[in-house]
Amino acid sequence: MTAKTAAGTVRDFERGDVEPVARLFQKAFRNSKRQPPSLSAYLEEAFFDHPWAEPDIRSKVFAEADGRVTGFVGIFPARLEFDGRPVRAAFAGSLMVEDPKENPLAGARLVRAFLSGPQDISLTETANQTALGMWQKAGHPLDPGYSLNWLRVLRPASTGVQLLERRLGAARLLRPFGRITDRAASFVGRTSIRPVHGGKLTFRDVTPDVFGKALLALKDVYPLRPRWDEGNIGWFLAQAEQKQIFGYPEWRVGYAADGRPLAAYVYFAEPGGIGWVLQALSAPAMMGELVDDLFAHAYQLGCAGLRGAAHPWLIPALMIRRTFFYSRSFYVAAARDKSLLEPVRSGQALISGLAGEGWMRLIGDRFD
Repeated sequence: MTAKTAAGTVRDFERGDVEPVARLFQKAFRNSKRQPPSLSAYLEEAFFDHPWAEPDIRSKVFAEADGRVTGFVGIFPARLEFDGRPVRAAFAGSLMVEDPKENPLAGARLVRAFLSGPQDISLTETANQTALGMWQKAGHPLDPGYSLNWLRVLRPASTGVQLLERRLGAARLLRPFGRITDRAASFVGRTSIRPVHGGKLTFRDVTPDVFGKALLALKDVYPLRPRWDEGNIGWFLAQAEQKQIFGYPEWRVGYAADGRPLAAYVYFAEPGGIGWVLQALSAPAMMGELVDDLFAHAYQLGCAGLRGAAHPWLIPALMIRRTFFYSRSFYVAAARDKSLLEPVRSGQALISGLAGEGWMRLIGDRFD
Protein backbone atom coordinates (compact mmCIF):
# COMPACT_ATOMS: atom_id res chain seq x y z
CA MET A 1 0.00 0.00 0.00
CA THR A 2 1.32 3.44 -0.96
CA ALA A 3 0.16 6.97 -0.08
CA LYS A 4 1.83 9.80 -2.00
CA THR A 5 2.20 13.26 -0.52
CA ALA A 6 3.82 16.48 -1.68
CA ALA A 7 6.82 15.81 0.56
CA GLY A 8 7.25 12.09 -0.03
CA THR A 9 5.60 8.70 -0.02
CA VAL A 10 4.29 6.50 2.78
CA ARG A 11 4.45 2.86 1.73
CA ASP A 12 4.72 -0.67 3.11
CA PHE A 13 8.00 -1.79 4.64
CA GLU A 14 9.79 -4.27 2.37
CA ARG A 15 12.73 -6.58 3.00
CA GLY A 16 14.86 -4.30 0.83
CA ASP A 17 14.28 -1.50 3.35
CA VAL A 18 15.89 -3.36 6.26
CA GLU A 19 19.34 -1.76 5.94
CA PRO A 20 18.16 1.89 5.70
CA VAL A 21 15.70 1.32 8.56
CA ALA A 22 18.52 -0.17 10.67
CA ARG A 23 20.62 2.95 10.02
CA LEU A 24 17.67 5.15 10.91
CA PHE A 25 17.07 3.19 14.14
CA GLN A 26 20.69 3.59 15.23
CA LYS A 27 20.63 7.30 14.56
CA ALA A 28 17.23 7.98 16.15
CA PHE A 29 17.40 5.74 19.23
CA ARG A 30 21.10 5.00 19.82
CA ASN A 31 22.64 8.26 18.58
CA SER A 32 25.12 6.18 16.60
CA LYS A 33 26.19 5.76 12.98
CA ARG A 34 27.36 2.22 13.66
CA GLN A 35 25.11 -0.43 12.12
CA PRO A 36 25.50 -3.85 13.77
CA PRO A 37 24.68 -6.78 11.44
CA SER A 38 22.63 -8.34 14.24
CA LEU A 39 20.23 -5.37 14.15
CA SER A 40 19.43 -5.85 10.46
CA ALA A 41 18.95 -9.58 11.02
CA TYR A 42 16.65 -8.90 13.95
CA LEU A 43 14.52 -6.38 12.04
CA GLU A 44 13.97 -8.94 9.31
CA GLU A 45 13.13 -11.70 11.78
CA ALA A 46 10.80 -9.63 13.96
CA PHE A 47 8.85 -7.97 11.18
CA PHE A 48 8.80 -10.58 8.43
CA ASP A 49 9.02 -13.90 10.32
CA HIS A 50 6.52 -13.00 13.03
CA PRO A 51 4.07 -15.92 13.56
CA TRP A 52 1.11 -13.54 13.25
CA ALA A 53 2.36 -11.71 10.14
CA GLU A 54 -0.48 -10.39 7.99
CA PRO A 55 -0.09 -9.31 4.34
CA ASP A 56 -2.33 -6.26 4.84
CA ILE A 57 -0.99 -5.15 8.25
CA ARG A 58 2.54 -4.00 7.56
CA SER A 59 5.07 -1.59 8.97
CA LYS A 60 5.37 1.68 7.06
CA VAL A 61 8.29 3.70 5.73
CA PHE A 62 8.41 7.32 4.62
CA ALA A 63 10.38 7.62 1.37
CA GLU A 64 11.63 10.84 -0.16
CA ALA A 65 11.16 11.63 -3.87
CA ASP A 66 14.61 10.16 -4.57
CA GLY A 67 13.68 6.91 -2.82
CA ARG A 68 15.62 7.47 0.41
CA VAL A 69 13.91 6.04 3.49
CA THR A 70 13.74 8.81 6.09
CA GLY A 71 10.90 7.63 8.34
CA PHE A 72 9.56 4.41 9.80
CA VAL A 73 6.86 3.11 12.08
CA GLY A 74 7.14 -0.51 13.19
CA ILE A 75 3.78 -2.29 13.13
CA PHE A 76 3.21 -5.72 14.64
CA PRO A 77 -0.02 -7.58 13.91
CA ALA A 78 -1.60 -9.31 16.88
CA ARG A 79 -4.35 -11.88 17.11
CA LEU A 80 -6.64 -11.21 20.04
CA GLU A 81 -9.99 -12.49 21.16
CA PHE A 82 -12.76 -10.70 23.00
CA ASP A 83 -14.90 -13.14 24.96
CA GLY A 84 -14.04 -15.78 22.38
CA ARG A 85 -14.56 -13.59 19.28
CA PRO A 86 -11.46 -13.17 17.06
CA VAL A 87 -10.11 -9.61 16.93
CA ARG A 88 -7.47 -8.31 14.51
CA ALA A 89 -5.09 -5.98 16.30
CA ALA A 90 -1.92 -4.07 15.49
CA PHE A 91 0.72 -2.50 17.72
CA ALA A 92 2.68 0.56 16.62
CA GLY A 93 6.14 1.16 18.02
CA SER A 94 9.56 2.47 16.98
CA LEU A 95 8.28 5.63 15.31
CA MET A 96 11.25 7.53 13.88
CA VAL A 97 11.95 10.30 11.38
CA GLU A 98 15.46 11.17 10.24
CA ASP A 99 15.06 14.96 10.35
CA PRO A 100 11.73 16.03 11.90
CA LYS A 101 12.54 19.71 11.43
CA GLU A 102 12.98 19.27 7.68
CA ASN A 103 9.77 17.27 7.35
CA PRO A 104 7.66 17.90 10.47
CA LEU A 105 4.60 16.07 9.09
CA ALA A 106 6.33 12.78 8.24
CA GLY A 107 5.72 11.28 11.69
CA ALA A 108 2.05 12.29 11.66
CA ARG A 109 1.61 10.75 8.21
CA LEU A 110 3.12 7.48 9.41
CA VAL A 111 0.80 7.40 12.43
CA ARG A 112 -2.18 8.21 10.21
CA ALA A 113 -1.23 5.39 7.82
CA PHE A 114 -1.13 3.01 10.78
CA LEU A 115 -4.49 4.11 12.17
CA SER A 116 -6.17 3.79 8.78
CA GLY A 117 -5.15 0.12 8.51
CA PRO A 118 -7.59 -2.82 8.43
CA GLN A 119 -7.10 -3.85 12.07
CA ASP A 120 -10.06 -3.84 14.48
CA ILE A 121 -8.05 -2.20 17.26
CA SER A 122 -4.87 -0.11 17.11
CA LEU A 123 -2.53 -0.11 20.10
CA THR A 124 0.80 1.20 21.34
CA GLU A 125 2.39 0.79 24.75
CA THR A 126 5.60 2.68 23.98
CA ALA A 127 4.50 6.14 22.80
CA ASN A 128 6.82 8.97 23.83
CA GLN A 129 5.68 12.57 24.25
CA THR A 130 5.98 13.31 20.53
CA ALA A 131 4.11 10.19 19.39
CA LEU A 132 1.47 10.71 22.08
CA GLY A 133 0.79 14.17 20.70
CA MET A 134 0.12 12.69 17.26
CA TRP A 135 -2.32 10.14 18.69
CA GLN A 136 -4.09 12.84 20.70
CA LYS A 137 -4.46 15.07 17.66
CA ALA A 138 -6.19 12.12 16.00
CA GLY A 139 -8.61 12.03 18.94
CA HIS A 140 -7.14 9.13 20.92
CA PRO A 141 -6.14 9.93 24.54
CA LEU A 142 -3.66 7.92 26.59
CA ASP A 143 -4.92 5.20 28.89
CA PRO A 144 -3.75 5.99 32.45
CA GLY A 145 -4.02 2.43 33.78
CA TYR A 146 -1.65 0.96 31.21
CA SER A 147 0.62 4.02 31.02
CA LEU A 148 1.83 3.98 34.63
CA ASN A 149 5.32 2.67 35.30
CA TRP A 150 6.44 1.58 38.75
CA LEU A 151 9.54 1.13 40.89
CA ARG A 152 9.85 -0.90 44.09
CA VAL A 153 12.98 -0.15 46.11
CA LEU A 154 14.41 -3.31 47.70
CA ARG A 155 17.87 -2.02 48.69
CA PRO A 156 17.69 1.78 49.09
CA ALA A 157 21.37 2.71 48.87
CA SER A 158 22.03 0.49 45.85
CA THR A 159 18.90 1.76 44.12
CA GLY A 160 20.07 5.33 44.67
CA VAL A 161 23.42 4.50 43.08
CA GLN A 162 21.72 2.84 40.11
CA LEU A 163 19.49 5.86 39.48
CA LEU A 164 22.46 8.21 39.79
CA GLU A 165 24.41 6.13 37.25
CA ARG A 166 21.79 6.88 34.61
CA ARG A 167 22.72 10.54 34.83
CA LEU A 168 26.38 10.23 35.76
CA GLY A 169 28.23 7.11 34.60
CA ALA A 170 31.06 7.59 37.07
CA ALA A 171 28.59 6.92 39.89
CA ARG A 172 29.21 3.20 39.30
CA LEU A 173 32.26 3.66 41.54
CA LEU A 174 29.81 4.05 44.42
CA ARG A 175 28.33 0.56 44.01
CA PRO A 176 30.47 -1.03 46.77
CA PHE A 177 29.40 1.66 49.24
CA GLY A 178 25.77 1.06 48.34
CA ARG A 179 26.13 -2.67 48.97
CA ILE A 180 27.84 -2.09 52.32
CA THR A 181 25.12 0.32 53.44
CA ASP A 182 22.31 -2.03 52.43
CA ARG A 183 24.00 -5.00 54.10
CA ALA A 184 24.29 -3.05 57.33
CA ALA A 185 20.61 -2.12 57.13
CA SER A 186 19.64 -5.78 56.72
CA PHE A 187 21.65 -6.75 59.83
CA VAL A 188 19.73 -4.29 61.99
CA GLY A 189 16.36 -5.40 60.61
CA ARG A 190 15.62 -2.34 58.49
CA THR A 191 14.28 -4.37 55.59
CA SER A 192 10.84 -5.98 55.47
CA ILE A 193 11.54 -8.17 52.41
CA ARG A 194 11.31 -11.73 53.65
CA PRO A 195 10.53 -15.12 52.05
CA VAL A 196 6.80 -15.77 51.83
CA HIS A 197 5.38 -18.67 53.83
CA GLY A 198 1.89 -19.91 54.53
CA GLY A 199 0.18 -18.62 51.40
CA LYS A 200 -2.34 -20.44 49.26
CA LEU A 201 0.14 -20.76 46.41
CA THR A 202 3.46 -22.52 46.06
CA PHE A 203 5.77 -20.65 43.69
CA ARG A 204 8.43 -22.48 41.73
CA ASP A 205 11.16 -21.61 39.27
CA VAL A 206 10.18 -23.12 35.92
CA THR A 207 11.41 -23.38 32.34
CA PRO A 208 10.05 -21.08 29.62
CA ASP A 209 8.00 -24.00 28.25
CA VAL A 210 6.27 -24.57 31.57
CA PHE A 211 5.77 -20.83 31.98
CA GLY A 212 4.12 -20.73 28.55
CA LYS A 213 1.68 -23.47 29.55
CA ALA A 214 0.77 -21.47 32.64
CA LEU A 215 0.06 -18.41 30.48
CA LEU A 216 -2.27 -20.47 28.30
CA ALA A 217 -4.20 -21.47 31.42
CA LEU A 218 -4.29 -17.96 32.92
CA LYS A 219 -5.00 -15.77 29.89
CA ASP A 220 -8.71 -16.57 29.92
CA VAL A 221 -9.09 -14.54 33.13
CA TYR A 222 -9.05 -11.47 30.86
CA PRO A 223 -11.95 -10.81 28.44
CA LEU A 224 -9.64 -9.23 25.82
CA ARG A 225 -6.55 -11.41 25.44
CA PRO A 226 -4.03 -12.83 22.95
CA ARG A 227 -4.94 -15.89 20.94
CA TRP A 228 -1.85 -17.68 22.18
CA ASP A 229 -1.59 -21.40 21.63
CA GLU A 230 1.08 -24.07 21.94
CA GLY A 231 2.13 -23.39 18.36
CA ASN A 232 2.99 -19.70 18.74
CA ILE A 233 3.60 -18.79 22.37
CA GLY A 234 7.07 -20.31 22.29
CA TRP A 235 8.14 -17.76 19.64
CA PHE A 236 7.26 -14.82 21.89
CA LEU A 237 9.00 -16.39 24.90
CA ALA A 238 12.14 -17.07 22.87
CA GLN A 239 12.17 -13.47 21.63
CA ALA A 240 11.82 -12.11 25.17
CA GLU A 241 14.53 -14.42 26.52
CA GLN A 242 17.09 -12.73 24.25
CA LYS A 243 16.68 -9.35 26.01
CA GLN A 244 19.39 -10.08 28.55
CA ILE A 245 20.63 -6.49 28.70
CA PHE A 246 18.21 -6.27 31.65
CA GLY A 247 19.65 -9.35 33.34
CA TYR A 248 18.73 -13.03 33.25
CA PRO A 249 15.03 -13.97 32.94
CA GLU A 250 13.47 -15.61 35.97
CA TRP A 251 10.32 -17.60 35.16
CA ARG A 252 8.04 -18.26 38.15
CA VAL A 253 4.65 -19.98 38.45
CA GLY A 254 2.41 -20.15 41.52
CA TYR A 255 0.48 -23.40 41.94
CA ALA A 256 -2.58 -24.20 44.02
CA ALA A 257 -2.64 -27.29 46.23
CA ASP A 258 -4.33 -29.25 43.44
CA GLY A 259 -1.55 -28.37 40.97
CA ARG A 260 -3.41 -25.72 38.97
CA PRO A 261 -1.32 -22.67 37.94
CA LEU A 262 -2.99 -19.57 39.44
CA ALA A 263 -0.21 -17.01 39.04
CA ALA A 264 2.84 -16.48 36.85
CA TYR A 265 5.45 -13.81 36.35
CA VAL A 266 8.74 -13.30 34.53
CA TYR A 267 11.31 -10.67 35.36
CA PHE A 268 14.92 -10.00 34.43
CA ALA A 269 17.13 -10.18 37.49
CA GLU A 270 20.26 -8.08 37.78
CA PRO A 271 22.06 -8.63 41.10
CA GLY A 272 23.05 -5.22 42.40
CA GLY A 273 20.89 -3.55 39.75
CA ILE A 274 17.23 -2.79 39.16
CA GLY A 275 15.35 -5.79 37.75
CA TRP A 276 12.68 -5.42 35.09
CA VAL A 277 9.29 -7.17 35.19
CA LEU A 278 8.05 -8.19 31.76
CA GLN A 279 4.77 -9.94 32.63
CA ALA A 280 2.74 -10.78 35.70
CA LEU A 281 -0.76 -12.22 35.78
CA SER A 282 -2.88 -14.31 38.11
CA ALA A 283 -6.33 -15.23 39.23
CA PRO A 284 -7.79 -12.03 40.76
CA ALA A 285 -7.58 -13.15 44.38
CA MET A 286 -3.93 -14.16 44.06
CA MET A 287 -2.31 -10.91 42.95
CA GLY A 288 -1.11 -10.04 46.47
CA GLU A 289 0.68 -13.37 46.81
CA LEU A 290 2.22 -12.92 43.39
CA VAL A 291 3.65 -9.49 44.26
CA ASP A 292 4.96 -10.70 47.62
CA ASP A 293 6.74 -13.63 46.02
CA LEU A 294 8.10 -11.41 43.25
CA PHE A 295 9.63 -8.93 45.69
CA ALA A 296 11.04 -11.65 47.97
CA HIS A 297 12.52 -13.60 45.06
CA ALA A 298 14.20 -10.52 43.57
CA TYR A 299 15.57 -9.53 46.99
CA GLN A 300 17.04 -12.98 47.56
CA LEU A 301 18.79 -12.79 44.18
CA GLY A 302 20.40 -9.51 45.17
CA CYS A 303 18.38 -7.01 43.12
CA ALA A 304 18.51 -3.41 44.32
CA GLY A 305 14.97 -2.84 43.11
CA LEU A 306 12.33 -3.82 40.59
CA ARG A 307 10.57 -1.81 37.93
CA GLY A 308 7.98 -2.49 35.29
CA ALA A 309 5.26 -1.08 33.10
CA ALA A 310 1.90 -1.12 34.82
CA HIS A 311 -0.48 -3.97 34.25
CA PRO A 312 -3.62 -2.38 35.76
CA TRP A 313 -4.50 -5.46 37.80
CA LEU A 314 -1.15 -5.11 39.60
CA ILE A 315 -1.71 -1.54 40.76
CA PRO A 316 -3.71 -2.18 44.00
CA ALA A 317 -1.21 -4.77 45.25
CA LEU A 318 1.71 -2.53 44.34
CA MET A 319 0.22 0.57 45.96
CA ILE A 320 -0.12 -1.00 49.40
CA ARG A 321 3.44 -2.34 49.22
CA ARG A 322 5.24 1.03 49.08
CA THR A 323 5.77 1.18 45.34
CA PHE A 324 6.54 4.39 43.45
CA PHE A 325 4.62 5.21 40.27
CA TYR A 326 5.83 7.46 37.46
CA SER A 327 5.35 8.11 33.73
CA ARG A 328 7.88 6.89 31.21
CA SER A 329 5.98 5.80 28.11
CA PHE A 330 2.30 5.99 27.25
CA TYR A 331 -0.35 3.46 26.24
CA VAL A 332 -2.97 4.43 23.66
CA ALA A 333 -5.79 2.37 22.15
CA ALA A 334 -8.14 3.20 19.27
CA ALA A 335 -10.97 1.19 17.73
CA ARG A 336 -13.91 1.82 15.46
CA ASP A 337 -15.98 -0.61 17.53
CA LYS A 338 -15.94 1.17 20.90
CA SER A 339 -16.95 -2.01 22.74
CA LEU A 340 -13.38 -3.25 22.18
CA LEU A 341 -12.13 -0.35 24.29
CA GLU A 342 -14.25 -1.24 27.34
CA PRO A 343 -11.89 -3.93 28.72
CA VAL A 344 -8.95 -1.56 28.08
CA ARG A 345 -10.57 1.29 29.99
CA SER A 346 -11.48 -1.06 32.86
CA GLY A 347 -7.99 -2.59 33.00
CA GLN A 348 -9.22 -6.06 32.05
CA ALA A 349 -7.33 -6.47 28.79
CA LEU A 350 -4.19 -8.63 28.57
CA ILE A 351 -2.45 -6.41 25.99
CA SER A 352 0.92 -5.43 27.48
CA GLY A 353 4.29 -7.02 28.15
CA LEU A 354 4.51 -10.38 26.41
CA ALA A 355 0.96 -9.73 25.22
CA GLY A 356 1.97 -6.37 23.78
CA GLU A 357 5.34 -5.00 22.64
CA GLY A 358 7.50 -5.84 25.66
CA TRP A 359 8.97 -8.99 24.10
CA MET A 360 10.74 -6.96 21.39
CA ARG A 361 14.49 -6.40 21.55
CA LEU A 362 13.98 -3.02 19.87
CA ILE A 363 12.74 -1.80 23.25
CA GLY A 364 15.86 -1.19 25.28
CA ASP A 365 18.20 -3.92 24.07
CA ARG A 366 21.65 -3.51 22.52
CA PHE A 367 22.83 -5.03 19.25
CA ASP A 368 26.45 -6.10 18.72
